[in-house]
Amino acid sequence: MTAPARAFLDAWTAGMAEALDGWRAGHLPGGFPFDFSLDSLDALEGLVLERHPDWDSVIAAGSGPFVEGAVRYVGETLLRAAPSRWGYQDLGLSDAHDRIPMIRSNTPAGFMQTVIPLHRLAVLAKTRERGTLRESVAFLGDAVAAHERAVRARRR
Repeated sequence: MTAPARAFLDAWTAGMAEALDGWRAGHLPGGFPFDFSLDSLDALEGLVLERHPDWDSVIAAGSGPFVEGAVRYVGETLLRAAPSRWGYQDLGLSDAHDRIPMIRSNTPAGFMQTVIPLHRLAVLAKTRERGTLRESVAFLGDAVAAHERAVRARRR
């Protein structure tokens, strides 16, 4: 990770609890299951679908308070559901995977899977398919399982 990327990520994650508390108070309805469970991702999907009709709408609102809070919440939920960590890259590129918070599986590079919460929210808005956010956990879990299988096979 480059020094600017590390500095951004450290500052961004350092304020995570406060940012999520503010998002909860300002954007979530009473009774929302704010418990970082997979069921809470299902509840979040309804809120995203109410606000965003398509991919472009989510991407355009990416730095706005609702979507940024949703990115943080999805990421923190994934961290609790699968061995993973926050990541951020700042390579000076202009592609969709640069300068954006992401969740990376806790695996070596050859097995690594990356989930970009903003993109998962945009996929949800585009496809309108329930279960899209929950499905993100499987990507990370599959990467970890593949790495564990490879380690076991090497030991034999």
